[in-house]
Amino acid sequence: MHLFKAIAFNVVAIVVVITALPTGMPVASAQVGQIDTQPAIAAIMNAGSRADRVKGITKVPSVGVVRLDFIALPFSSDGIPSWQEFRILAQRNAAGVRKLQHALMANAATRDALARNGVEAWQVAGAQISSKGSLRLYIFSRWERRPL
Repeated sequence: MHLFKAIAFNVVAIVVVITALPTGMPVASAQVGQIDTQPAIAAIMNAGSRADRVKGITKVPSVGVVRLDFIALPFSSDGIPSWQEFRILAQRNAAGVRKLQHALMANAATRDALARNGVEAWQVAGAQISSKGSLRLYIFSRWERRPL
């Protein structure tokens, strides 16, 4: 009985601590094996139209890089496309991907942002672009340096 009361008290204490945390606290995250596939697929499929938005970027406040060929947890890949499937998707949309790569290099702000993050334009398969110019780049870190 005493054990049950101690467990119940600990659960209540944890709930109180969690609910007392400010909701606006920034949360740091890192890619640890799984990626959110829908935004990645959309970024690749819409690469051409996203290239048109790159022209208007004058400042890049932040850059996020998602490696499509990074797999840390191979046993948890149920329903997640392999890097080869992402590669095939990028190849099927090669014209849009090339347009995005060229747009990223033609814009001084995005070119500098890529360089600061150790990304070369030929690695980029897709991008998400925020209204303030922040980028989330979907890349292949092991791609051969050649056009699609």
